[in-house]
Amino acid sequence: MLLLLFASVIGITLLSMTEEHKPTIKAEVKKEVKKEIIPEPVIEEVIEPEIKTDPPDLESALKAIGAISVKGQPLDKYYLIVASFLDNDLAFDYAEKLILSGSNVIIIPPFSASKLTRVALLEYETLDKANIGLDKYKDEFDEQLWVLKY
Repeated sequence: MLLLLFASVIGITLLSMTEEHKPTIKAEVKKEVKKEIIPEPVIEEVIEPEIKTDPPDLESALKAIGAISVKGQPLDKYYLIVASFLDNDLAFDYAEKLILSGSNVIIIPPFSASKLTRVALLEYETLDKANIGLDKYKDEFDEQLWVLKY
């Protein structure tokens, strides 16, 4: 019996070897998925400054930026001088730096025997008021401030 069992196992094994096995192929389906890239909208908010057309407001806005004025002739007033220059261009360059800080600047051209162009901050009616202004701005400017009558 053992022999019969052994012979049947060998027979089944041989039979299974001789049969052609057809592998089952599963067809792969490749499906392309197209993803559309939608860019995020760029939101640009433009905030326009409110512009007032009142003449006094425009004048104060211009004064806040600073301005350069040139005095062509003596007016018997007192000026708080910040700097003096031999070269007119250097005086204007320095004045432009001062107006960026919001100061109004006065350029006094050379007069009499002087060859210096002066850069002044303020104009006063009296010497006493000019001296008060001198004390007020002394700490703000490292340069030596002085008063000039022109």
